[in-house]
Amino acid sequence: MEVIDLTLSNHRWYRRLRGGTWWEVEISLFDGSQTLWVHNLPECECYVLQIEKY
Repeated sequence: MEVIDLTLSNHRWYRRLRGGTWWEVEISLFDGSQTLWVHNLPECECYVLQIEKY
């Protein structure tokens, strides 16, 4: 399920269909940073950009 969440989480319709709370986080990587929508807030050090509750 996690792979499906990461693949489809950029689509708002999927986040609404799945429900719950979604966090848009920015994760620092070796060569910059990446922005992801996650259903479970990761325990790593990341910057929360936006929160959506459905």
